[in-house]
Amino acid sequence: MKSLLFLILALPLMASVVTQKIEKGQLSQKQNFNGTLSFNEKSRLASESEGLITKLYFDEGDYVKQGQLLLEIDTQILNANIKATKASIKEVEFSLERARLDFKRYEVLLAKQSVSRQKYDEFYFQKMELEQKLLALVSSLQAQNISKSKKSLRAPFNGYISQRSVQVGEWLKEGTQIALLINPDKVDITIHLPSSYIRTITHNKTVTVSINDKAYEARVIGALLSGNEKTRTFPLRLRLLPTKEIFFDGMQARLSLEKSSTPNVLLVSRDGLIKRFGKDVVFIVKENKAVMVPVKIIGFEGSNVALFAPELKEGDLVITKGNERIRPNQAIVK
Repeated sequence: MKSLLFLILALPLMASVVTQKIEKGQLSQKQNFNGTLSFNEKSRLASESEGLITKLYFDEGDYVKQGQLLLEIDTQILNANIKATKASIKEVEFSLERARLDFKRYEVLLAKQSVSRQKYDEFYFQKMELEQKLLALVSSLQAQNISKSKKSLRAPFNGYISQRSVQVGEWLKEGTQIALLINPDKVDITIHLPSSYIRTITHNKTVTVSINDKAYEARVIGALLSGNEKTRTFPLRLRLLPTKEIFFDGMQARLSLEKSSTPNVLLVSRDGLIKRFGKDVVFIVKENKAVMVPVKIIGFEGSNVALFAPELKEGDLVITKGNERIRPNQAIVK
C-alpha cells in the first residue's frame, strides 16, 4: 500500500519530452549581400517616321507579344504617291515592251543591211532608257513601301508596356519616344562583392537568392571588370531562372555566401537550446534524468546550432521539446 502511494506521488514529477541525438557535421558561416533587380531587356520604343498618330493599340500595363501592332501613323499622302508610282511603272512597262519589239525588228533589218546603224542605235538607246526608268520607278516604289512600313510600330519582343508617352492625334517627329517595353523573363541581379568572394563564384553556376523572403534560383553570368574604388567591391551579375513570379525594377535581392567552414562540430536542433540563469544550456538525458549542460554557441547552420561543452559528445540525447518546463535532474519519460 505504501509503495503504491509512493508511485502515485512520483508520477507527476516525471516529464514527457522529445529528444534528438547530437550529430557531428560541418558549420558554414555565411554572409549576406544585398543586390538590385533590373530588367536585362527593355526598349524605349521610338518612331522611325514623322506623322500624325491615327491609332493606338496599347496602354500602360498591357502585355504584348512580339510582332503585335502597337501604333499607326497617317499614310494618306504616302498611299497616293505609291498608287501614282505603281501607275507610272505600268505605263513604262507597256512602253518598254513596245520598244523591245521594235528593237528586235531593227536587229533583223540591220543584219540584212536594210536599215542604217543610226536608226538601229536610236531604238537601242530608247529601250535602254526605258529599262533604266523602270528600274528607278521600282526602286522608288520599294523606298515608299519601306517608308509606309515605318508608319506603324510593332513590338520587338514579348513584354509589358511600362510607360506610354503619346496619344492619338499627336504629331510625331522622327525619334520621338513612344513607350517603354520590358521583357519580364530576363531579370538580372547586380550584387557588389569583395574580390575574395568574387573569385569563389564560377560562371554559369546556379545559386539561390532571396527576394521578399522567398528563395529563387539564379545563374551566374559573371563579374563585371569595373569595380568601386571607394568600397573595393565588384559587381556580380546574376540571371534569374524562369519563374511565374512578377518582379519590379529596383527590387532588393539577397545572396548568402559561405564566409568560413568549421568541420566536426556538434550539431543539434535550435529547439534544444534554451536560457537558464542567464546562460545558454541544453538538457541531455542520462539514466532517464534531465541533466543541464551549459554550452558555448559556435554558430548556426539552418535549423541547427553548433555547440561546444566538454560534457557533450556525438550520440548524446538532447531534449528538444519539453525542455522549458523541466528541472535539472528531473526524471523524464521519452
